[in-house]
Amino acid sequence: MDGGDREKPKAPLEPGSEGADASPAEESSAQGKEPSAKKEASPPQKEKPPVEKQAPAQEGEKPPAGKDAAPSEEGASEAAAAEGKPKPPRPAKAAAKPGAAVKKKRPLKKKGPSYKDLEDDPLAEALREHFGDALQVAHSFLKQKIYTVALDQLYDIMLFLRDRPEWSYDYLIDVTALDGLDDEKRFCLVYQLYSFSRLDLIRVKSRLGKDEVAPSVTAIWKTADWLEREVYDMFGIEFSGHPDLRRILLPEDWHGFPLRKDYDIKLQDQAWIKKHLRIRKVPG
Repeated sequence: MDGGDREKPKAPLEPGSEGADASPAEESSAQGKEPSAKKEASPPQKEKPPVEKQAPAQEGEKPPAGKDAAPSEEGASEAAAAEGKPKPPRPAKAAAKPGAAVKKKRPLKKKGPSYKDLEDDPLAEALREHFGDALQVAHSFLKQKIYTVALDQLYDIMLFLRDRPEWSYDYLIDVTALDGLDDEKRFCLVYQLYSFSRLDLIRVKSRLGKDEVAPSVTAIWKTADWLEREVYDMFGIEFSGHPDLRRILLPEDWHGFPLRKDYDIKLQDQAWIKKHLRIRKVPG
């Protein structure tokens, strides 16, 4: 082609003339002039994917947890409580099949140890044979045999327990007492006896009133000397035939017996404290 035949560049069209591109402002104004009756087309809704059916769970397998899983009883009750609705009733238990074994409830165990009567006890039978009704009670507590005897036969029974070879309780371990303030027979003497040859331990009790005197067993067991003095010092129980019955723990001029239930342990003996300690003790 010749140079003269080349196409000349077209001049830019003036705005507003035919063929010229519309400006952004003009486009927006043109869109505003469209009839309002036309509504924008709603976007097409997405189709939900098909739900895959799960195979039934085999025995021993738990069903998978998911959105379509049935709510549990606990979840249903919690949801009902949150909405203020009453909890759904629990399903009733299935009735037991006829002929099925019924579980028996275990009997309640006793909360603490208790006294049990001694049955077919050789020593109890021997004491009843020789002393009759002087054996008042024979029972056990935590496998400890206890024999309660009358006060007037106490000395003879103790001699019998020591001298008979089939029993031979040759060691007096301890002597103590109990104070039953409201009982007719207020005090109860308690003796612990042991047999070295038989390796056996028993307990002998005897009750007495406030003004009664117990027989001393110092002639049978020498260990009774200081043990009976301690009982006298703490409880005020006197023993006839004791070689030296006086206080062993408290001073001789002390008033009262500290292990009696009517003794005021806070007040103590104000006269003795003031005399010997030169102080005046006031209970708190």
